[in-house]
Parts: sequence; structure tokens; C-alpha cells
Amino acid sequence: MSLDSYESIYQQFSSVSAEEWKEKIIKDLRGDAFDRLIWHTKEDIEVLPFYTKEDNLNYQLQIPEKQTKGWQITERIIVDDVLTANKEALHALENGATALVFDLQQMPFSPAEIEGLIKNILVDIAPVTFENYSSEMKLFLESVVKDSCPEIIKIPQQETITDELVFALQQGVQKKTAYFSFSVGQNYFFEMAKLRAFRWLWKQVCDLKNQPFTLFIQCEISLSDFSKQEENSNILRNTTSAMSAILGGCDSLIINSHDAANSNFGKRIARNIHHILQRESYFSDSEISADDAAKGSYYIEYLTYQLCKKSWKKFSESGFSE
Repeated sequence: MSLDSYESIYQQFSSVSAEEWKEKIIKDLRGDAFDRLIWHTKEDIEVLPFYTKEDNLNYQLQIPEKQTKGWQITERIIVDDVLTANKEALHALENGATALVFDLQQMPFSPAEIEGLIKNILVDIAPVTFENYSSEMKLFLESVVKDSCPEIIKIPQQETITDELVFALQQGVQKKTAYFSFSVGQNYFFEMAKLRAFRWLWKQVCDLKNQPFTLFIQCEISLSDFSKQEENSNILRNTTSAMSAILGGCDSLIINSHDAANSNFGKRIARNIHHILQRESYFSDSEISADDAAKGSYYIEYLTYQLCKKSWKKFSESGFSE
């Protein structure tokens, strides 16, 4: 059905104002206070029980478009033994991964060992990055794999999302990098709004510094909410968090195994979550992957606006200078 057909259907119904919605809710509450449905977050954001088109006119921001389409299906490989890690990486790529992160655990690998680590990996097709390596290894790693060692800033989860966003801005300015890694948890709409807000906030920083807008957001599903007793339920947690990250506009996504053993089966299920969202849920469609998929959602636009407003105020007060 075309968009015009949908619009013609909606025109058959009279519009309902926000006041009419509120009156209906109050009636259904049967005397209970409407204000009881209003709650406040740790960020001091007032969340209403419903939002309307009128709210969207007040709170909608122009979120910068992504610079890449879709997202990289990224798998982290913890390197204890070079040969084993290389086999694991090749297996991941053969089974759906499109990018790799090698965790070197600050171990002093030799140049020959690093060469063996990426043996038979087509780094021009499957991007490879490294983390937890010594400063002495940085130049060598860059010579082995071009653009393999960008300064990717890991942003830890904090007490509030605004604290998290301000910390990311401060670190980005201080370290002069546009590569960020956010942890994504179970707060579905807020995680989505967090990533959208950061795109807008980073654009303000770039504009103030008269720099072109460049941003790469890597997301990793948080393990903090995982169940140890019902590990299979973590598959659902992985899926909903992944949806938040994708709809929020991530460029790379790491979904960890749902089981504590980090088994091969768990890793396969994690990759399959990517594939289901791409191929069966159509999250890889150009309308979703290349643009701001959450644009126009009254609630998400409101949350994004509030996070931007409060985070930018905190960031400005922290001593940021052009």
C-alpha cells in the first residue's frame, strides 16, 4: 500500500487534540490523579503518559545523518594464543561477521605474531581493529593494517545518561578523536535516544571548532543485565538492545554470547541476531540503515531533545572552550 493510500485512510478519522486525550485518560482513571502517571528519570526528565504531534513540533532536532549505511557485524576476539585467535576470526568471518576487534590484553606480541594473527584475513573487506595494546605496538599495528588503530574511546555506563554523554564529549575533545564505543543496555527508548543525542551533540562540537562532521559509533551490548540462572533469556535481551543500537544509528555493533561460557554456540546465536534483524526484520533497508529511523517518533524526539539540552548545558559548564 502506498503512502498516499495510508494518508487517505487516516483522513477518514477526525483528529484528537492532546486535551481530549487527557480528558479521556482522566475519565478512565475514575478519579485517580493524572499526575500519578507522570514520572521523573535520574536525568530529571519529566516523562508524560503520552505525546502528540504538537509535542513533536516543539522538540524535534535535526539529527546528522549517518556517514555509512547499515552496521558492521563486529566480533571481538580475545587473543591468548595467536593461532587459535586467527582460526576463531576466520570462522567468524565465514559465518557472517563483517568486522573484527582483536583484544590483545596488553600482551607483548611480536611483529611476526601479529602477522600470523591476521593471516588470510582480507582487511580491505573486513575491517580489523585492535584494543588493549601497548603504545609501543601502535605504530607497528598501523603499518600492518591501515586505520587499524583509531583512538576508540570506551564510554562506561554512568549514573545518568547525561553524565555518559558529557564524558564522551569531553574525551572526544581532549583526545581529538571521533571514534566512540558505547555500552547499550535494556532501557530501550532511552538507549536509542542516547545515541541520537550524541550525534547531535558531536555535531555542535564540530561546528564550534569549524571542523567537518565525522563520527563513528561502535556499540556493545551490556552484560550487566544478563541473567546467570536463565541464560537463554539473554538472547531476548541481546535482541532488544541491538534494536536500540541500530535504530539509534550505530556504525558497528558487538553482540556478545548469551551464555557465561562464551561458547561457539552462543557466538553463532549472537551473529544470527544480526542476520535476523538485517534480513528478516529489514533493518538493513536503506530507509532505516542510512537515515534516522526514529525520526518523527513523538516520545523518542522528546527524550532526544531533553538529553541534548541537559547534556550540552553540563558540557558547556564543565569548561569546554573552542
